Amino acid sequence: MSILVSSLENKLNKLAKPNENIWVEPAMDFICKRTPEGIIKYVSPSVATMLGYDPSELIGRVYTLFVHADDYKRISSIAMPEGEGICCLTYRIKRKDGVYIWVNSQISVIRHPETNKPFELFSVTSDVSAKIKAEHFILEYEKLNVVGQLAAGIAHEIKNPLTSLKGFIQLMKAETKMNHSYLAIMEEEIKRIEVVSKELMMMAKPHKSDFSSFDLNCLADHAITLLMAEAAKKCVEITKRSNLSDAMLLCDGDKMKQVFINLLMNAIDAMDSPGAIIVELTKVEDTILISITDNGKGIQPEHLDKLGKPFFTTKENGNGLGLMICYKIAEEHGGKITVDSNCKGTTFILHLPVT
Repeated sequence: MSILVSSLENKLNKLAKPNENIWVEPAMDFICKRTPEGIIKYVSPSVATMLGYDPSELIGRVYTLFVHADDYKRISSIAMPEGEGICCLTYRIKRKDGVYIWVNSQISVIRHPETNKPFELFSVTSDVSAKIKAEHFILEYEKLNVVGQLAAGIAHEIKNPLTSLKGFIQLMKAETKMNHSYLAIMEEEIKRIEVVSKELMMMAKPHKSDFSSFDLNCLADHAITLLMAEAAKKCVEITKRSNLSDAMLLCDGDKMKQVFINLLMNAIDAMDSPGAIIVELTKVEDTILISITDNGKGIQPEHLDKLGKPFFTTKENGNGLGLMICYKIAEEHGGKITVDSNCKGTTFILHLPVT
């Protein structure tokens, strides 16, 4: 048993920076030890402050019973760190009064020194509800900001089919017989209005996190539909390429669509003259790669490390929050965003692990 304790101490030391001590804030964090099957073996007294439970009420119970059902299906496949690694998870957990709060857990696995099989899971859990609420506020603010920027282009996109409908109605009034070819064209124009307005309303409505199975090809198509008018104003052509026969991914569809829209808007803004944007979806082993490439002026090398930082922007009227949100959403999905830029253009690549 002393060997196992020593192993735990080593893991705690790895969590700390050099010359620093591990400190768990009694009022905010709690420590939990549980079996690989999730049965709680120990929980620190500070759990009462955060969740309202006495430690004796939790010992012997399954930890996942307190995790929100929507979050459980998202984190269940990654809740066991590999090797000596540490896994950081953000999810909702139920307090004794039935209210769910957002927490972040740093989880480490203690392995048996002889068999190397998981012996115990050790976690430090913090209340991050305030941080999550602030991030959600910024997300909604940026969504409304994007909707405002798109509004003029969407109005123009709707105005064109409305003009066509008005013209065909006048033609039909002048004729004595019903012209079915006119009706077919009018029906297509109405569908066009419906698609554009529906996408705008979906973008503007309040968002609730929902990890479900979504088709990335469809999400990309929806984002492109919304931005066609904006691209047309600058004579920019958007082309999508995909070799994914199965593009289904467990993700938050609304958030993923917002990543597409933000990156596409940045690509459009990067071009001062007519050009082209290529959206490409590919798969490499267990990772889906979504690249958005423009042939604009590129990003200065000294600015690349600052991308994704709040309030850093190269746009005259930008606030830097759009790209920050994209990086955050990618991180929530276990992925990342990389950038390649030169004087001939810029490519943003979204890396998403297949789950």
